[in-house]
Amino acid sequence: MQPAIADEQITSLLPRCQRGEAAAIEALYDLYADRIYRYLLARLGDADAAADLTTEVFLRVIKSIAGFRLDQRRPAASFSAWLYRIAANLVADHFRGRRRGVQISLDDGLSLAAAEPGPQRVAEQRETAAWIARGLARLSEDQRLVIIGKFGEEMSNAQVAAWLGKTEGAVKSLQHRALAALGRLLGAGEHDAEKAIFSSAHR
Repeated sequence: MQPAIADEQITSLLPRCQRGEAAAIEALYDLYADRIYRYLLARLGDADAAADLTTEVFLRVIKSIAGFRLDQRRPAASFSAWLYRIAANLVADHFRGRRRGVQISLDDGLSLAAAEPGPQRVAEQRETAAWIARGLARLSEDQRLVIIGKFGEEMSNAQVAAWLGKTEGAVKSLQHRALAALGRLLGAGEHDAEKAIFSSAHR
């Protein structure tokens, strides 16, 4: 699990980035690049496309950051939300350009590198990931982000709430609705959907 981004980190880095300090921009990239990449990989299911769009996210950030206004009540959450909106817009552009449906790979997008499994296990993992992806692609953006945060990044409800700028109650409700929807879409119960996602994200 990656450590939560602190408000102090953002309030310190943002003014320096807005002044164009290269070291601050590099520090901001280091802070968010892996998170954005994992999000894009989970949405796209394509490592090369995710890497390209991660670069594009930060190019857009550099172009627009001077005009960004931070919410001082929740600096880290508001800045994170802005970054993920940029990433989500790029995903939408990507799929409009390719004129094809969303493909999500939890097998690649949410899991860390693991020991190389055997051919049969690889086939089982891909089948499970495809099964999950069919349901996950039909959730709302907020529901997908909650699932990624809770099961991919192993965030607490409080951390997901801060990340998305929502209350813990809203996060719990989103998670419940997401798992229930996945259970219906995948022909499984909510508990079975949760187990499948957790297993896929932690192989």
